[in-house]
Amino acid sequence: MMKAVRLANGRLPLMAVAFICAASFASAQTVTTSGAADNMDRYLCGSGEAPKVIEGCGRIIRDPNEPAEIRVLALQNRGFAYQQDGRLDLAVTDYAAALAAGPRGGAVNAKIYVNLGLIHARQGDQDRAISDYGNAIALNPDLASAYVNRAAIFMARGANSRAITDLDQAVRLKPKDPTTYVSRGAIYLVMGNQDRAIADFTQAIAIDPSNAAAWRYRSMAYRAMGELKAAAEDGAEATRQEPNSGDAHQSLGLSLQAAGDAERAISEFGKAIELNPQDAQAIKARGDSYLAQGDRDHAIADFSQAIRLDAKMVTAYNNRGVAYLGKSEWDLAITDFTVVIALAPDQSSAYLNRGEAFEAKRDRIHAIADFDRAIQIDPGVIEAHRQRAFLREEAGDRRGAIEDYDLVIASTPTDAVSLRGRGAARLHLHEFDSAIADLTAALTINPNDALAYRFRSLSYAARNENKRALEDDAAALRLESGAR
Repeated sequence: MMKAVRLANGRLPLMAVAFICAASFASAQTVTTSGAADNMDRYLCGSGEAPKVIEGCGRIIRDPNEPAEIRVLALQNRGFAYQQDGRLDLAVTDYAAALAAGPRGGAVNAKIYVNLGLIHARQGDQDRAISDYGNAIALNPDLASAYVNRAAIFMARGANSRAITDLDQAVRLKPKDPTTYVSRGAIYLVMGNQDRAIADFTQAIAIDPSNAAAWRYRSMAYRAMGELKAAAEDGAEATRQEPNSGDAHQSLGLSLQAAGDAERAISEFGKAIELNPQDAQAIKARGDSYLAQGDRDHAIADFSQAIRLDAKMVTAYNNRGVAYLGKSEWDLAITDFTVVIALAPDQSSAYLNRGEAFEAKRDRIHAIADFDRAIQIDPGVIEAHRQRAFLREEAGDRRGAIEDYDLVIASTPTDAVSLRGRGAARLHLHEFDSAIADLTAALTINPNDALAYRFRSLSYAARNENKRALEDDAAALRLESGAR
């Protein structure tokens, strides 16, 4: 008795939300001196071109005749050039030397700390980055970039409330900056506060109607709320603003997919894949739409390609297993669900899916074991109880079957198949009154269930109610004859 298997989505039901970070560097500044340094060195040190800045500032820093203030400015500029050039350790050394050489004013040093925070965050040292941004804010409480970048780290750590607090400050300081609203909206989106997310994205769009990220993320928020028409409209606008953005096409595809428009979803996912052939998520999502259309072969091809790009993509293995189930390729399905279990051992749906594959192979022992495990992980998985009840009854464990059917029927009182199954189990246990009650309830829900009439006929016969037994036999026969 195989039922519908479970697909895995893998995303929010959205997409991974990227933080829109407006990271402001302490940029190079023009070096003016009393003339001790060569004019060309001063020009190069303030030119903004990293190799020239490094060359010119280096000579100024090494010149003992330069005033300390000018050498500090040269250290700052060279540090910035090293940072632009990706030579982060050298940048940190110059910034530290500039800070140690003496005060140059809170606003300037605050920007140096922001740059240090960016470097430390890029190097994976989030604690030092948070400390750097805190130092920047202490020196200049009105430096919006310090709040924005610290918020990005808080969000990465899951400290969403702290991130929101920082972004509130950034919005106060830069109320006309759309990226700050998009960033705060992205956090509200992750937190599940769709109304506030939509309000922020809408404000960003009002400030800059060409902000594709705001359109795309608002589409995601509408999709999470089930407002699929609005989600598709915003997603389409995002693709108009950024026609070469794979993320925009993928997001629109997900909205169309959620709305049941598999054909258009496949087209959008195709555009995303064309723009980024290595995007395993877009390829997997297209596979989901192919599967929704019943095109299992194309679905399997996409899931397989996604797995080649990301060997640990649990949802691709799961959904490929579902596609194999649909093709009655039980062993291939079992192999994929086994990989899912290895990668995500606490995912009850994988045991449920694999159990159904074993059931289809008539491997009752392994099927029951998988349904047992699914129920251990999540006792509320009703489908596992339903399937296990059927197998328990088949194995002669009628009491165990009734226990499972009780849970299923308590959850879904109109489940005619489970009512019939419990009635059959009670019939075999000679609990005829209870059996008749269950079978009558099943037939009230589905009066075309010939098997329920057969079981109720046997129950009536056991109580010597022969007229009723014959009536039920006749009804079963009519239904069976009509089905031929």
